[in-house]
Order: sequence, then structure tokens, then C-alpha cells
Amino acid sequence: MRRIIVALVVLGFLTSTAYAKQYKVGMIHWIAFSPLNVAEAKGLWKDQGLDVEVVNFGSNQELNAALENKRIDIALDMLGSWVGLTMSGTPIAILGETDWSNGGDKIIAKKGLDMAALKGQTVGIYLNQPSVTFFLNRFLAANGLKLADIKTVEVEPEAMADNFIAGKMPLTVNYDPQALRAIKEGDGTVVATSATYPGVIPEGFAARADTLAELPAADLAKFFAGWTKAVAWTKDPANWAEYATILNTKTFEGEKPYSEAELKEMLAAVSIHDKATQLARNTVGLKAYMTELHAFLKDNNLLQADFASDAILQNTVLIESLKQ
Repeated sequence: MRRIIVALVVLGFLTSTAYAKQYKVGMIHWIAFSPLNVAEAKGLWKDQGLDVEVVNFGSNQELNAALENKRIDIALDMLGSWVGLTMSGTPIAILGETDWSNGGDKIIAKKGLDMAALKGQTVGIYLNQPSVTFFLNRFLAANGLKLADIKTVEVEPEAMADNFIAGKMPLTVNYDPQALRAIKEGDGTVVATSATYPGVIPEGFAARADTLAELPAADLAKFFAGWTKAVAWTKDPANWAEYATILNTKTFEGEKPYSEAELKEMLAAVSIHDKATQLARNTVGLKAYMTELHAFLKDNNLLQADFASDAILQNTVLIESLKQ
């Protein structure tokens, strides 16, 4: 009897310490981040001995606030936004690049809009962060304009689609699925996408620097291992039916279910890095993006506070994890 009691005590101890901490990771309703939902639904982090809860926010603003206020441990979003938070005084560490928006971010104009007449007008953007203004600037430069030639107003994606449909904005920067709605219901035409300028909107994980300091490297490596396995799972055609269900019930939770054609259209507009691509981007490409972004901010008088890319980039754990 005593042995049974001891065994139960040991079992209870092991169970209670198997998940010493629950990690919360934040995302938004964006198909490129869906491997997070897959990893949770398929128990890929549990297999690693981690307890991870995915929190799906309704907007980038809500996600950023949750990261700033320590309501989540890790966030997945656009890398330029992490630079923006850094400049505004939040200590951010970029943990690594995971994907690109590759067509899913769209610049939408009313049909027949004269780009030359855009000077002085107001353009709607879904987030006033370098991630979005860098993209918009590339489009403006291609049309002989500068960012300073226009006014920008930040409007959350759904509300901005509503405004565009109502004819209140001549040009907007939005992302799928709300961008697709603006096109279909607002007689909009796509004048550029993130695929027009490959790699213009890279995305990846970030944490507050002080949160990262308390996060064991071993746990972070297990977290990345779960992500990598989830990415591989999403790319297997045999998993499509289950994947589509996860997308509609988790990634786009609370929204009207999307058709198979709509889900595939959104999926085709992002580039979720496979293991080899992710390793290459994090060892070389990510640094090049950070250099270009810094130059853009400086040239447009948007460098609120200078930053060193090497200080923000803390992707060593991810790189080592990808080499396994």
C-alpha cells in the first residue's frame, strides 16, 4: 500500500511539473499564422512537453497591446511592427522570421483612380507601423510619389473595408480576407500587392526582451520544433480536409466559414517558409530586410529612435532548432 501511495505522489509530481508554465502565443486572423492553430489542435507542443495556448486577436492593435502589456509571452506578426514597437519604447526581441505576405496584403483603389491626383489625399492603412508604411512607400515610389505626399489614417481591417465599400476612401492598404471583401463588394481594383515587391512584408515571432530573458532556451527550442512540424503538416495535401476545418474554426474563428476555393486563394497569397527556406531567411535574408527598413525610416524622417538590428534580432535559438 505504501508503494502505491509513493508511486501516486511521484506521478502527481511529474504531472504537475511536466508543464511548469503555460505559454501564451498571440496571432491575428491571418492564414499564414495557421500553423499555430495546427500545432495546438494536433498536440504538437504537448508532444514536446510544452503547454501552449494560442490566443487569436481581432486586430494587429489588440495583438500589439497584449504583447506590450505582457498578456501573452510570444506574438506572431509583421517584423516591421516589432521594429515600430521598439522605436516607441517597448523592449522587443525578434525571435525569427516564419513567412512572407505574398499577395495577401493589397493596395486597393477605386476603379479609374488617377494616381497623380492622389497627392494630398487620405489613404487608409490597417496599421500605422513600418511594416505597412514600408510597403505603401514602395508603391508610391513606383508612381512618382513619396509617403509625405499623402496623408494616412489607421483603420482596422473590417471597418476599412466598410469605408472603402461606402466610397469614403479612394485608396486603402488592407489584407485578406477583408481585402478580398473590399474588392468584391466595393468595386475595387488591386493596384499592387505584397507579391509585387517580394519580401516587402516578412513576418515572424517576437517577445518582450524581459519576457525572453525569463524564457528557458530549451522551451523556446521545443516551441519552434512544434511550429516546424505544424508547417510540414499544412503542406501535406493528404491533410487538406482537416486543415480546412482548422482554418475555419480556429484561424478565422467567429467568422462565416470560407469555401475551399476562398481558403486556397488566401493560402496562395502567403509564403509560409518550409524548414530550409526558414533557415536561409534567418541566417541571411532577415538581416538584409532590417537594413532596408532602417534606411526607409531614416529617409522618410520616421526614425523615432535609432536601433541596432543586431540588438533586436535574437533568432539564434530558432536557427539552431532548424539545424536539427
